[in-house]
Amino acid sequence: MLTARKSILDLINEHVVLLDGAMGSELISTGLPAGTPSESWNVTAPEKVKQIHKSYFDAGSDAVFTNTFGGTRIKLDAQQHGDKVEEYNAKAVEIVRSVCPENCFVGGDIGPTGKFLPPVGKATIDDFSENFLEQAKILAENGIDFFFIETMMDIKEAEAAVLAARKVGNIPIFASITYQKTKRGYFTVMGNSIEQCVTILEKAGADVIGANCTIGSDDMIKLIIQLRDATKLPICAKPNAGMPELRNGETVYPTNAEDFARDIVQIVNARANVVGGCCGTDPRYIRKIAEILKG
Repeated sequence: MLTARKSILDLINEHVVLLDGAMGSELISTGLPAGTPSESWNVTAPEKVKQIHKSYFDAGSDAVFTNTFGGTRIKLDAQQHGDKVEEYNAKAVEIVRSVCPENCFVGGDIGPTGKFLPPVGKATIDDFSENFLEQAKILAENGIDFFFIETMMDIKEAEAAVLAARKVGNIPIFASITYQKTKRGYFTVMGNSIEQCVTILEKAGADVIGANCTIGSDDMIKLIIQLRDATKLPICAKPNAGMPELRNGETVYPTNAEDFARDIVQIVNARANVVGGCCGTDPRYIRKIAEILKG
């Protein structure tokens, strides 16, 4: 008798779930030209995208994200690729699925639009809602296992993304906010506190709440401690490999894989349920974490 495939939420109940690392920097290292939307490579250079996904699964990732961080219509319109939304997102799922082991998962990656609500910008909540709903439907129809809404700087935009994903169906939703460390604590660039973000995301229907990008793995430890105090939902953490530094005209992330993995252990000890890497990380970082977490 066939049994239903478990959800990634079931896996979270069994052990700490390991995600992937950075995607954009890996594409650039393989030749993605400056100014080219990374999602276009899902169609024009699928083998290169596939190899990056495979390298993360091989390193020990339980789940890997689609190459769709900037795959919404608003984002692609800004790069004159708005007519490729469905093609880029559908192909992205196909590529990850083709190398996903049977016991692993595919996350549909949804990033911010780059637009802002008044008084900072001219975008509207309806703009955000329509934008995210379109991408979420495509990702869901092509077979993702969960949504990963990430690097959100405005809780109102994050809320719109979660609500849109929830309309699509009963697919787990991870919602990850990017915070800055200030003298007053951790806040988004729009001034949203951890507590405010948690309250809104829980009400919107997020299944997992997290933080990613902007800060390094050492500062992420303290953030996760505060995040755990604010919610009983599973927590996800994807920090950067330190704060970026400019060396000889090149952006460098200073935290090496060993130190990053040690920080991840402390993040897990702070009761994070899902971990991975953001800017500056690569399969070496994920492999080092896997060695520790999976023994």
